Amino acid sequence: MHALAKKIRTSNAGPVLIILLVSLGCTLPQLFNHSLILGVDSIFHLNRFYEAAMQLQHHDLSYFQSNYAFQQSGRIVTALYGPYLTYLIGGLLLALGSWLKLELVLVFLIETIAGLGMFMLARRVRANRFWSLMAGLVYMLAGWVPTWITTQEFMAWGAALMPWVLIFGIKMVQDHEHPVHVLGLALTMAALMQTHTLSSVLVTLALIPLAVLGFVQAKRRWKMVGNLLLSVLIALALTANVWGALLEVYGGNLVMAPYMPLNSGTFTSKLSFGSYGRGTLGGSLGIVCTVIVLAQVISIFLRKQRDALEITLTATGTAFMIAASSFVPWNRLVDKWNQIGSYLQFPSRFATVGMILLLAAFALNMTKFATSQPAKVKLGGRNWATFAQLGMLMGVMLLAFQTYTDAERSAEAWNKPQVLQSGASITLSADDMTEVRDSFMSKNLGSGLQMVAKGTPDYLPVPRESWRWFQDNSQYRLYHDQLVALTTAKTAEPGQIGKKIDKIAYKLYNQLLDEASPYALYYYQITSANKRFTKKVLKGGTLQVTWHAKKKGVTQVPVVIYKHTHVVLNGKVQKHSNFERSDIGAIITAHRKGTNVLTIHYEPARSTIWLLRFAPIAWLLTILAACGEAILRWRRHVREIAN
Repeated sequence: MHALAKKIRTSNAGPVLIILLVSLGCTLPQLFNHSLILGVDSIFHLNRFYEAAMQLQHHDLSYFQSNYAFQQSGRIVTALYGPYLTYLIGGLLLALGSWLKLELVLVFLIETIAGLGMFMLARRVRANRFWSLMAGLVYMLAGWVPTWITTQEFMAWGAALMPWVLIFGIKMVQDHEHPVHVLGLALTMAALMQTHTLSSVLVTLALIPLAVLGFVQAKRRWKMVGNLLLSVLIALALTANVWGALLEVYGGNLVMAPYMPLNSGTFTSKLSFGSYGRGTLGGSLGIVCTVIVLAQVISIFLRKQRDALEITLTATGTAFMIAASSFVPWNRLVDKWNQIGSYLQFPSRFATVGMILLLAAFALNMTKFATSQPAKVKLGGRNWATFAQLGMLMGVMLLAFQTYTDAERSAEAWNKPQVLQSGASITLSADDMTEVRDSFMSKNLGSGLQMVAKGTPDYLPVPRESWRWFQDNSQYRLYHDQLVALTTAKTAEPGQIGKKIDKIAYKLYNQLLDEASPYALYYYQITSANKRFTKKVLKGGTLQVTWHAKKKGVTQVPVVIYKHTHVVLNGKVQKHSNFERSDIGAIITAHRKGTNVLTIHYEPARSTIWLLRFAPIAWLLTILAACGEAILRWRRHVREIAN
């Protein structure tokens, strides 16, 4: 082990190779079991990728309206959730032609991106290669990133990209002459926003203390401010499609927010000396991360020599860890401001950023320790620095063992009767689970998604008259405000002593909670109703719905419409005033006897169209500028060597 540590310290290729090998190792549980992992969030994200893949395959882009996936409901998802990455993965799915191959490649990519990013961040703070590698391995194995493997939490992709953005935050502090790398900061932040918007918000909060410290130390402060603003403007240009779509959809519609946990306080992070928990869903940090956090925080108080960067990283990281914990009264905050619960969802997400900062500070701290006098004290023939390295290697192996075991357990579920890790809000249209398993492994990429439907109601358009009802009768509000009746002399069972929860009342209460769930509404109005209609995708991103009626009447059609959805019924253009909408935005319209044909097509505002066209042009120009800058630096470096 000592020889390995020495080799790592003196080679650039070694750490990269090790990270690649560990990333490859993370794919082995699925490779050996030849299994898909269908976690809690899998069906939602597979629908996103399938929608993008089919649009690319048919050369018929529909940036807003979903025509192939999500029960062909016409709902908007891609435009609001990692649009560019969704299309990249959709293209990858087409090229690979298999869900299993896609999952294997994505596991390898996300682990590599996260590991290399954390390694480069630690190197940026001037940690040595060994401790930078340890930071990279801990981060890629410690729960936040592996949740993509086990449950397909998409914030794992945001977590993988966060270190790359923070590298440029560190530069603000270290480089007093040129603190802001305009293109680097803009490109990494834009890539993160194109992947996971919430992650970009969290990283921005982490960048603020670094920017303030950099401003204080900068030699030309106002030039730094100007470059920072320029970077922000470029990032806005690169993400014009993201914020343009948000303004388009939220500006003209009342949109269903993502799932809000009934008890946010339970989804927090805590220190522990056992196994780590499920990433952003909260739970224990695990023994390795707990030791790192405690060691770094304690050492910053005990050491006399510490620089401003390490203090800032430790203080900011600790603040994020506290925000992720139960020290914050999250239940009270969410009860007062429901939007926090809907869009943050899990307070433990703060721990992702906190751990990145603390890992970077810890790697820097241990690098300094390795060259300090106490580290050179011999103990059993070895110095303290060597024992620290051996201990860290053991910690990484513990993390690797748990991550591999968790991935293997998730992969094994595929070959067991349940196949799916979770049946929550799932509708199956197969005779048995073998049929489901075979459909996901077939060349027909859509067959599995047709058999396994999950009515996730995110971003559905809610009519104004239903909006207040959802606010007052949401599952969260009912859960926290309603009282469950206790038994009385009339309702108590014979022989029952004292008051207990009335079983009948409790059963009715749970039924009320279920009926108030948008998941249930989506099932009845979209998933279940689809079997009575025929849907077909036409050219130009138009979705056609056909049904037969025995007599004239009114029909609720299983497609949803937004403010800018263009509707044609039986050849006649319809105004939105010509029909009603259900509480989740499904069309309720009059129909004629016989065959009825309805088409919907989303037509964004002209300003939004210009923003969608501008974003890829901005990417092309910015990448060309970055390449030109890199070439100039390389030529300058060559000239310096020649002289």
